[in-house]
Order: sequence, then C-alpha cells, then structure tokens
Amino acid sequence: MKLFMDHIASPDWAVRRRIIILVLTWCTGIITYLAVWGRPIALSDTIAMNLILLMGGIIGSYVFGAVWETNVARKSSIAQQAVEQGDADTTVEVKP
Repeated sequence: MKLFMDHIASPDWAVRRRIIILVLTWCTGIITYLAVWGRPIALSDTIAMNLILLMGGIIGSYVFGAVWETNVARKSSIAQQAVEQGDADTTVEVKP
C-alpha cells in the first residue's frame, strides 16, 4: 500500500489530477448547460453523449493507469531486491 501511496503523492500525479479534474469539470459544465439551457437538437444530444463518453474514458484511464503504474513499480522493486540479494555470478567470460 505504501508503494501505491508514494506514486499517488508524486508531483507528476499532482499534475495529472489537476488536468483530470479540470477536464471533468469542463465536461460537467457543458453537459449541465446543454441540459438546462440548450436547445433540443441532435447536435446538443451528440455533444452531450460524446462528453459523457469522454468523462468515462478519462476516469477509466486514470484508474487503469494508476493500477498499471503500481504493478510496474511493484515488479521493478521486487526485481531490484532480487538483484541486490542474489549471490549469482553475473560476470561474462569470453573464450577465443
């Protein structure tokens, strides 16, 4: 769990969160505007549907990306520990 929290607290995740929150807020604002004050035309429906899909894609990517990055970090830390603890001789001998 600590490994996950280290990545979420990193500066690049702070930037990602700001971008995600900004885009989700923008999408929500446009969808709300179209629902309350928009004219009932096909263009408004299409815009609202695509914005909803965009929001779903952003949330799905955020969750998937966090899981992916956590798994990669966990695997690399396990691999690094194995290398540090290993007693295997890793020298290469070239014979003529």
